[in-house]
Amino acid sequence: MDWQRIIDVLEQKFPDRSLSKELGVRTQFVSDLKSGKSKNPGSDFVLKLIKEFNVNPAWLLSESDEEVMILDKPENFITPTGHQIPLLRQKVSCGPGQHWDTEANIERYVNVFDLIPRLKTGRVYALHVIGSSMLGAGIKDGDIVLFDADKAQDTKDGTYVFSLDGDVYCKRLEFDTLARQIKVFSVRAAELEKAELVMSFKADDTDLTERLHIFGRVFSWIRPDVWD
Repeated sequence: MDWQRIIDVLEQKFPDRSLSKELGVRTQFVSDLKSGKSKNPGSDFVLKLIKEFNVNPAWLLSESDEEVMILDKPENFITPTGHQIPLLRQKVSCGPGQHWDTEANIERYVNVFDLIPRLKTGRVYALHVIGSSMLGAGIKDGDIVLFDADKAQDTKDGTYVFSLDGDVYCKRLEFDTLARQIKVFSVRAAELEKAELVMSFKADDTDLTERLHIFGRVFSWIRPDVWD
């Protein structure tokens, strides 16, 4: 990542905000990043930057200074009420695939709030999934995926909910910082090495930050009859 560019743009965009204070680091730490003395601030710093300044993760890997670096402001998001998760109207495509063969390994269903304590705290949202291209990850056609809009938007490989050119998907994303690429995979088999590369993007593509918007990282999923 080009930290000199990133910090320059952030300081111009937020002249009244202190990067070091809001991210909990020393002023010298930020200065070293900006001067190039330090090149790897660590994942905790990146996650705080994304969360506190609402930065689009794809922009961090690009070479763009465009305003699309900033995601929608938090006040524009739907706010969960109590333990009720907003179930969004949009359906997410996982693409065509084979049928789910068996659920013999499922012993029982448990209350989702007992199973996933995070539902009681974070900015958690849910989406219906259609298709079965993520069966290998355990996500079945008709499942409801849960994603955290606070902590999900980082650059760690994993399953994400994201929009591309206006269409919403649930796929595996892998972030190759050396090749400066973002890769999109369908996972039809349990073995990750068999994942199917659907598409890839150059992170320095100036159009990418307008085309790709990451909603959040999927941390769990449930089957609708859990709520019956």
